[in-house]
Amino acid sequence: MTVRLIKAFFNFLVRRDLIQENPLQDIVGLPENAIIPFIFSPEETDLLLEAVCRWMRKTRRSYLGDYSAYIAVLLMARCGLRLSETRNLLKNNFRPEEKTIYIEKTKFKKDRLIPIPKSVVYEINNLLKVRHSLLSMDATPRLLIKNDLTGLSRSYIDHRFNKAIKHINLNQPRKVIGTTNFLGPSRHSLRHSFAVNTLKRIKCQGKSPQSALPVLAVYLGHKEYKYTTKYLKVLDAKHRQLLHDFSITMQEKI
Repeated sequence: MTVRLIKAFFNFLVRRDLIQENPLQDIVGLPENAIIPFIFSPEETDLLLEAVCRWMRKTRRSYLGDYSAYIAVLLMARCGLRLSETRNLLKNNFRPEEKTIYIEKTKFKKDRLIPIPKSVVYEINNLLKVRHSLLSMDATPRLLIKNDLTGLSRSYIDHRFNKAIKHINLNQPRKVIGTTNFLGPSRHSLRHSFAVNTLKRIKCQGKSPQSALPVLAVYLGHKEYKYTTKYLKVLDAKHRQLLHDFSITMQEKI
């Protein structure tokens, strides 16, 4: 920022004919940090979901809330939903016969109806059965709730997510190597990983990931599909790790 300001000042002096040329014109400012998101491999995603499920408390007071938190993580991992979208889901947004979820009040105020995997349909149906057996009165329209009928807070979900991350030894802090910023795992990493792994599967099928971007953009609820292109930054979890290891090696040589 300082170099740019000084160069701009010298350009101003050149325009005013106070100096002949900008003495900093050949000096290039340092590039801004490139951001490399954390990517869960499909196997790591499975381990994470198993850990969240394993740590669900089985007491009457806590089971419904923990099960709902598990469903929230499941929807982020298997369907690429944002955390806010999982928390705002209503019971009537879930359509088991169609195997779809209707998502309202999105980040860009763009509602969408998306298909969901059979395994996710099964888990949500099971949650609703548990909910029916535990609650004598159930007037709340929310899909994911705690035993006291209140919705799930971000901290409630984050606590269970972070506990699972530590359990499977993936609690990696953010690391800046040179001008590259490698992010640690977060709940948003699940959405990012869903997109990257989806594009990888499309490529493995011999199809064009670039051509699939408009469809993926609609599924993810992006305002324009150009925002979805950021998911092409890394190919998969292995590619991200190679970038990380290469950056460390180059730094050690400096």
